[in-house]
Amino acid sequence: ARVTKVTRKQWYQRRVRVTSVDSKPSEVLPPIRCQPKPRKKKKKTGAAVLATDQDTKSGSSKIRGNDYRAWDKFDVDAAIKEIDGGKQEEESEEETGQDGEESDASTDNEMLDKQEEERKQMQAVYLKEKGNDFFKQGKWEDAVECYTKGLQCDALNAVLFANRAMALIKLQKYAAAIADCDCSIELDDGYTKAYLRRATAHLKLEHKKEALADFRKVLEFEPENKLALGTVRKLEVELAPPVQYKPRKEGDITHMKRTLPPSDKPMVRIQIHDIRNDEYDIRPASRTTQAKSVAETPTNVKFETLPTRIPANYLQFQTDFRKLKSNPEALFKYIKQIDPDIYPKLFQDSLEADQLFIILDILNKFYVPAKLPVYNELHYLTKVKRFDMAVMFKTEAQQLTISQLVHYAAENASCKVGILKLVKAYDIMDLSKYELPDMSDEVETSAS
Repeated sequence: ARVTKVTRKQWYQRRVRVTSVDSKPSEVLPPIRCQPKPRKKKKKTGAAVLATDQDTKSGSSKIRGNDYRAWDKFDVDAAIKEIDGGKQEEESEEETGQDGEESDASTDNEMLDKQEEERKQMQAVYLKEKGNDFFKQGKWEDAVECYTKGLQCDALNAVLFANRAMALIKLQKYAAAIADCDCSIELDDGYTKAYLRRATAHLKLEHKKEALADFRKVLEFEPENKLALGTVRKLEVELAPPVQYKPRKEGDITHMKRTLPPSDKPMVRIQIHDIRNDEYDIRPASRTTQAKSVAETPTNVKFETLPTRIPANYLQFQTDFRKLKSNPEALFKYIKQIDPDIYPKLFQDSLEADQLFIILDILNKFYVPAKLPVYNELHYLTKVKRFDMAVMFKTEAQQLTISQLVHYAAENASCKVGILKLVKAYDIMDLSKYELPDMSDEVETSAS
């Protein structure tokens, strides 16, 4: 069969003709064969776009190749500038697009960085709380490990450095504690606890001048800090230069003290005579004469009475303690009448290191010889606020006193687990000198 080529227009006219004659909807005809595909329009770029724009603006057509007069009037430099300007505009558009993409990418990265920082800070807070729990339980090494992991998450946290320094002091690693306190102070120069802990570490290493400087820095931020005030007074006395004795030369009376003012009367020579013992009775007075002299003493003289009341608050205890401090027996009777259960409420956060060690000395000198129980006194003293700071300033003699008290309490106490808590609270390191009862069974049952 012969195939004839039909255009789209002819095919459409033929279809309309058929529908008009039959007056019925025509059937769908098959597609026309060998129909050329429509050509895609090419995008104009560069000089072609500029030329078309210039033509549309000016309303003129393209210059023909044989139109020499028009070519003579054509400005080549202007056309080149226009072409270069179009290229620069395209490049600027591309650059703006790239800048927009880069800015979007940078904002996304900043958001991710902020989220990562917040996550690390939350992790550091969690590790700090976990380390504090270990510290309260007396697990110093576990506490140091938690604080170290927290610093890996947040290396600019001054509290983590100070807390790790406190745990290192408990482990007797004083040089490392001082280094952590230095980092904490560099991050926050107003953090009082960092100065206190560095001063404590310096005292343990016998660096008294550095400790005094740190305690004075604490008083700049907290002028009423009792621990710092008491320690500064002690260190100032210890570091005061000794008075140098200069022997006085013979005949030098410039530095002699006058006990009486000089007299205006002339000096008189007095003759001294020997007196025999039988002429005058120089025997001591009898008891009757002494009793008469005592009876003749005036009755209006008031003697200071020692306090016997039970203190209701720390202010009353402090005034009574100052009066009784020079009388150990009276102070023993005074402390004995105070119920140990009220120690935390009585002292609150005002317990001083001197008061703590004097009370412990009274327990050792009076309670132990009288075979009185001391476990409750030692236990409730550990419940007082700032007990940990006060007990850190103990000397070797005070450490020995505490060890003897805990040994005595261990012999008479029924709860051996409580003795272990006292050992950790009072930071006793030399219990090997004393024969404490075997407490392994109690620890295993309590752990189970």
